[in-house]
Amino acid sequence: MDNVSNALGLTSNKISEIVKEGNHYISAEENVTKDINKTVTALKAYADTETPSLGEAIGSLANTFEIIETERNEKINKLREQYIAPLNDLIINLKTLQTEQTESAKAAKEVEKAEKSLKKSQSKPKEKLKPGEVENAEKALKAAQQKAEKEEADVRTATENFNKVKLETMQKVLQNMVDIEKTYHEKILTAISGVQQKAEAIKIEEESKVT
Repeated sequence: MDNVSNALGLTSNKISEIVKEGNHYISAEENVTKDINKTVTALKAYADTETPSLGEAIGSLANTFEIIETERNEKINKLREQYIAPLNDLIINLKTLQTEQTESAKAAKEVEKAEKSLKKSQSKPKEKLKPGEVENAEKALKAAQQKAEKEEADVRTATENFNKVKLETMQKVLQNMVDIEKTYHEKILTAISGVQQKAEAIKIEEESKVT
């Protein structure tokens, strides 16, 4: 079970690292949103001073940045709910399993202790033995062995159940991340395409003339 314990500890550390870096990513996205507000204000102010077609194109870009901001906020909320939260739940389940594994290890040590106690009793001269001392030591060992066997079986079952949950959770988390980012970028691409159309429609020759 030592190998299981070491594996659980490694898994816990790795998932915690993913959560940490995921939160850093979300924080970076939030910082970008703050900067977009300044960009939108500057673009709209500039659009109001320009020729019609250029002003419309600049305004379209400003609107696109607003769409980006809205979609980014939506993405951030989804990342917290569908990416970070499931990983945090997985860590909690893992810590519970680690506690069970610790209890199993304690039960195994109790078996070792009971074995030593029995050997000690068996090695005593008969005249120094207390009434029922060997029998009691044997019963104590048997009880310790039964408890340890049950604890180990429970941990093994719990570990297998956790492994299944881990695989299912990680699969869903990966799918969620793909869906969230894909949806976000598709919406941004659609908005950007509108800006491209407005940019291509700028009337350079007509609006460059001095009237």
